[in-house]
Amino acid sequence: MRLKLIKYAQHEGTPKEWILKDFSFEAINLVVGRNATGKTRSLNIINWLGKILSGRKKPSELYSGFCDVTFEHEGRILNYVLRIQDHKVIAEEFREADHVRLKRGEGGKGEIYHVKESKMLEFQTPDNEAAVVARRDSIQHDFLRPLSEWGSGVRHYAFGEAMGRNTIAVQTDNAPPPDPSNAEEVIGLYCKADKLYPTVFKNKVIDLMRDIGYDLEDINVESIRSISLPANPFGGPPVFLVVKERSLSAPTEQFDISQGMFRALSVIINMQYAITEDMPSCVIIDDIGEGLDFERSCRLIEVIRNCSLDSNIQLIMSTNDRFVMNNIPISEWAVLVRSGGHIAVKNRRNSSELFDSFKYTGLNNFDFLAMDFINDTDALEGFLLDDGSSDGSDQ
Repeated sequence: MRLKLIKYAQHEGTPKEWILKDFSFEAINLVVGRNATGKTRSLNIINWLGKILSGRKKPSELYSGFCDVTFEHEGRILNYVLRIQDHKVIAEEFREADHVRLKRGEGGKGEIYHVKESKMLEFQTPDNEAAVVARRDSIQHDFLRPLSEWGSGVRHYAFGEAMGRNTIAVQTDNAPPPDPSNAEEVIGLYCKADKLYPTVFKNKVIDLMRDIGYDLEDINVESIRSISLPANPFGGPPVFLVVKERSLSAPTEQFDISQGMFRALSVIINMQYAITEDMPSCVIIDDIGEGLDFERSCRLIEVIRNCSLDSNIQLIMSTNDRFVMNNIPISEWAVLVRSGGHIAVKNRRNSSELFDSFKYTGLNNFDFLAMDFINDTDALEGFLLDDGSSDGSDQ
């Protein structure tokens, strides 16, 4: 299932009003914009929605909000609407194409379609819960399953943060399984993948790291004997990652791996796990390439884009880095423009003439943002005419 469109609002009609208008998505998306336009906040909304639909978070944790989201699933359009006020769900609706399958109002009362009865029947759900989660039933309401699966497949990585570098894992049979949605659990995830797919998973990760520019020979997990965990209920020593670079005579332990290299390794492990397990996912990477040099940043993006194109992964990234922008086709851009608390999104879907015209300028992609052609289309037209690129002189 693919995310197609999201509309979002918080604190409507108040001085704190924040509205995200008609944010549409493709298979690969790069969210760009000037500082403080709402890039990180917009990505956080998608992650929040994933947690709501998977049941990992309750709507009541938010004071006020409205979300209207559209998905495409197996050729069908699915639409979900959720409105929260004073930590309570006051409206919720789910549609398959033109058919209402669930609708509820204040107090949790509503109607839901029953497959066996072939009609809508009344129900009531606590107003602090999402009905699409509370009423999930593989027999009577299996039409809700795609929402749950999409929510469970949302992965949110803040590339500018540690990405699990400062954490360890316990590798025993009775330890809880790692959470693939939590980037901080990357060590446990690697242990699990290496156990399920010995040699194969490791070699693939090594190959991808080499593609980025990190010439690894090996990746292993080692025990930390110097740390004692007396409260550890799972037994066994804690473990951490060790990598061996071809140019170094000794392995490098996790806590000595450079932050940039570990971030790249963490993203590759997480994405390769999703691909190996054939998990349809929506992967969100905020500040992609942060902390990497130009060459490795470009290579990482190429690797991630190829992984996405060859799998069921929908990729949503954000950046302020000109090198990143210059190496991702402008057709995959989503440019955020903020006016007060209102965020508009310009992309090739809703501004095709603007995006298509820019390719005739001969400028770098970054100049599209730096020269503010989004807000000043007359400037773009003037640039093209002055350059002689669109006035017929090249015919």
